[in-house]
Amino acid sequence: MRIAVDPTAAQPAELLDHDVFTSFDVTVPAGTSVSDLSAVLGSVGELDAEGEDVAAAHVRVSVSWLRETAHAEGADAGWDEQFEGMLAFAEQQGWIARNGEDVTVRAHVVVE
Repeated sequence: MRIAVDPTAAQPAELLDHDVFTSFDVTVPAGTSVSDLSAVLGSVGELDAEGEDVAAAHVRVSVSWLRETAHAEGADAGWDEQFEGMLAFAEQQGWIARNGEDVTVRAHVVVE
C-alpha cells in the first residue's frame, strides 16, 4: 500500500496499491520539504519528523482515511480482513498509535 503525496498536485494525496498489504509507505517527489508535506496531509494523517530531512520522516496515517479511501476506490469484500491482518502486524511492531477513537499507523516517507 502506498500513499503518493505531491504538494504541487490538484489532489495532493492519493492512495495507490490499496490491495498490497506487504508494504506501506508515503512517497513524495524529490525537493519536497518537511513543511510542504505537513501542509498537505490534511485528513490523511500527521507528520512525525525530527528536523528538516523529509527522507527520515514518518507519517502517522489515519486508519479511517485508509479504510474509507480504499472502499471508495473499489476495495472488495475481502479487503477488510487483509487490512486487519496488516494492522495486526503493525501493532506487533509498535507502529499503531491510539488517541481515543483516532487510530493511526506509521508509514515511512520515500523520496522519489
